Amino acid sequence: MNDAQTWTLIGGFIAVISVMSTMLLRTVDAKIDGLGNRFEGRFDAIDHRFAAMDEKSEARFQSMDAKFGAMDAKFDSMRTEMNTRFDEVNRRIEHLDGDVVALTRRAFHRDDG
Repeated sequence: MNDAQTWTLIGGFIAVISVMSTMLLRTVDAKIDGLGNRFEGRFDAIDHRFAAMDEKSEARFQSMDAKFGAMDAKFDSMRTEMNTRFDEVNRRIEHLDGDVVALTRRAFHRDDG
């Protein structure tokens, strides 16, 4: 084998190795892209599930806020009613105090004024 044939074989081997490595890299790149797309699809599905759960939770919190608002309104109305009743009791006690003073004066015949 002469010098030209040796260099031709070396060039051929280098060409075959280059083609094989290029094909291997393209295959690996395609597999990685496929995995990336697969993961991206699954992450999108998980994002949609989280968004749905957030909407559900937000709806539940809104309904709970409405219920607490209704309870606050009931407590406010009860507080107003109780204050009205206590004011009535206080008014009656004040009148009762005046009546007791009048009865005491009448019973002991005192006119202190």
